[in-house]
Amino acid sequence: MTEVIHEAADGSVTPVHALQVSELAAFLDAGPAFLKAFADLHEFKAKSGQVLVAPNALGNADQVLFGLGDTPTAQAFRALPAKLPPGDYQIAAAPEGLVRADIALAFALGSYKFDRYKSHGAARPRLI
Repeated sequence: MTEVIHEAADGSVTPVHALQVSELAAFLDAGPAFLKAFADLHEFKAKSGQVLVAPNALGNADQVLFGLGDTPTAQAFRALPAKLPPGDYQIAAAPEGLVRADIALAFALGSYKFDRYKSHGAARPRLI
């Protein structure tokens, strides 16, 4: 299995903002108008497991919004790797009380694929 948790990135890192439903409006109001319009267009409501990959002007992933629902748990991060394009990601914001080691473990568990008998050419999302 390819390593999905790394100490440092080789290139650029995309920030992941883990948000509760109650935090979403304030987060979007504090950011650029484009992000709020993009979230509205894609009906991002910060429901548990919901992911929004927001692009930059070149169409590359600029930031990720990850919904935690009303009650955040570290295990919610198990859903994240399956919904991200390949690249390096870093948890930029997460609610207090969630231990980063537990988030990393959940991300790693969600990244697991039984690929013993398959080629290993496909890139995966990595957590920095």
